[in-house]
Amino acid sequence: MGSPSADKFLTCVLKRSENDAIVRVGALILIMLVVPVMAVLLTLDALWIFNTYFADPTEVIELPNFILDHMDDFVGAHMMEYTIGTFILFFLMKAFYDHCKRDHMWMDALIGYAEENGRDASKLKSIKEEMKIGRADRIYKVYGVWFVVVGLCCVFQALFISMRDLEPHTAVAIINGLIFVMIAQLSYTTGFLIYFINIYDEVQVRFTEEYQSLMSDLLPDLGVMVDNIKEIKMVPYMVITILTLGLLSLFSMFWAVHTLNIHIKNQWDYEEKLMRIIAKREKAIRVEVVEDTDDSLKGLARRMMRS
Repeated sequence: MGSPSADKFLTCVLKRSENDAIVRVGALILIMLVVPVMAVLLTLDALWIFNTYFADPTEVIELPNFILDHMDDFVGAHMMEYTIGTFILFFLMKAFYDHCKRDHMWMDALIGYAEENGRDASKLKSIKEEMKIGRADRIYKVYGVWFVVVGLCCVFQALFISMRDLEPHTAVAIINGLIFVMIAQLSYTTGFLIYFINIYDEVQVRFTEEYQSLMSDLLPDLGVMVDNIKEIKMVPYMVITILTLGLLSLFSMFWAVHTLNIHIKNQWDYEEKLMRIIAKREKAIRVEVVEDTDDSLKGLARRMMRS
């Protein structure tokens, strides 16, 4: 296109898959709920097989004794589950942060296009400034470091540390501590995502409303971004989370992911329509795809991960 800002917007839309991730809720349910349940069922099945075929028929091994005899295995299973959970939370925070970065580029391009056409974009800039992403940046980086720490602890526990050398109460306290930290981390992440997704969606809808008002004569039939995200009041949510000892976050996290997916899809629909309108006004006739010629290891990995 002839407009640099229009080209910037087009590039932002065409490369959105590099920043926007539609997270499959079903996959999260499988990883975070089905896997632990299967682990418990397999443990009970192992106990039944041991009692039936290997133990002294006159002496049945009770579950508490079985757990104490296999304390390393149980702690290792909890550590592995915690490592998986920590990685998922890191991935969700990074997905949210990456999308927010694209929102900034997206808004900058549209602001530039408005200014190129002689419009006063001061209000658009003011709305854009409400989307502060510094906190999301810091949190996802902390989660990345924490995931590495948890992964190393899991490896050390498997190779060098034996829970059987500890008192049973101490070993059980360690397991309970892992569960508490996981629930606390999950509760914080879920609350953060629900709160800021609602805020950013509302800000972006207002941005498109202002853009429609500002550019209606140049871009007819533009419309605004759909606002169909149900807002959750944070105070009642926090109270219920505390009363349920954080267990609510096991389910509300899926709602947060679902809400983020809705926001991204709404934005995709809006920007595709806007891209066609701008292309028509700029008399664009085709889109040229530039192949990635980066021969480095990073470039190779990027090409392999593309769909």
